[in-house]
Amino acid sequence: MKYTKSFIRFIFWKFWLLRAWTRARVLKNDQDESVSIFANVFLNTIRKKLSIEDKIWVNNIESMRKEFKRDYSEVIVTDYGAGSPNLNRTDSQMHIGQVLSTTVSSMNSSSQSPFWSLLLYKIISQFKPKTALELGTNLGISAAYQGAALTIYSSGKLISMEGSASLIEKSRKHFTYLGLINIETVEGRFSDNLSKVLEDHHPIDYVFIDGHHNQDALVNYFNTILPHLSNKSIIIIDDITWSKGMKLAWKKINNNENIKLIFNLNKLGVCFIDKDNKVQQRKIKL
Repeated sequence: MKYTKSFIRFIFWKFWLLRAWTRARVLKNDQDESVSIFANVFLNTIRKKLSIEDKIWVNNIESMRKEFKRDYSEVIVTDYGAGSPNLNRTDSQMHIGQVLSTTVSSMNSSSQSPFWSLLLYKIISQFKPKTALELGTNLGISAAYQGAALTIYSSGKLISMEGSASLIEKSRKHFTYLGLINIETVEGRFSDNLSKVLEDHHPIDYVFIDGHHNQDALVNYFNTILPHLSNKSIIIIDDITWSKGMKLAWKKINNNENIKLIFNLNKLGVCFIDKDNKVQQRKIKL
C-alpha cells in the first residue's frame, strides 16, 4: 500500500509538472513583465539552469541533505504547529508545543524537496531581495538555498525562525559548515518573536512561510507581516493545499488588495506585493 501511494503521488507530480511547464512556456511571452519573468524563473528551475557558482552551492547543500537522510540519530523536537492534516490540535496544544522524539532522517523527509528548494533559490536570484524572512527552519535545507542565493546575487541576509531549540542548534551548525554567514536564526514560537523580528529588520523584501500550518495562524502571520513589507515585495506560502484550513487561509489571503499578482503552484503560493499601484489583481494557476 505504501509503495502504491508513493507511485500515485509520483504520477500526479509528473502530470502537474508537465501541465505547469506547458502553461509557463506560454506565460514567458506575457505582456506583463512580472508574469513573463516568473514564468522564466519557473522554466529555468525545471531545466536546472545553473551557473558554475550556483552548481557549487547546490551540490554542497544536496550533499548535506544526503547525510541527513542517512542520519538515524535521535532528536527531540518541540512542535508548535498543526503537526499533520489529521491531528486537529487545539490552539492550547499548539501554544504549549508537543514534544516529540524523532530522527534526523525523519525530519529531513519533511524538508523542501530539491525542486522547490531550487525554485526558492531562483526566485531570490532573479528578484534580489536585501532582507528575507523565513518562518520554519527545520534542519535548514531551504534556508541554505535561500541564504546561498542572497550571498551570490544581492549580498542580502535571511532571518529564519524556528520553534524547536534542537533544530535551531543543528541548523546553525549546518550553516557554519556551508559558510553561510548571512543567516540569522531566531528560536521560539513565531507568535512570541515575529513582531520584534519585523521591527528590527523593517522593511522586509521577501518572506517564505513554512511553519505552523494552521488557518488562523497563517492569516494572522500574513496580516502581521504585511505592514513591514517593502512596497514591492514577495511573500511565498508553503503547503497551500495541505489541509482544508490551509486552503481557506490561502483563499482569504488572496483577497488582500496589496497583492497584485498571485501564482498558485498547487504546493506553493507566490504573492507579488505592490503597495503603490492600485491595479487589478491577477491570479495564475500553473
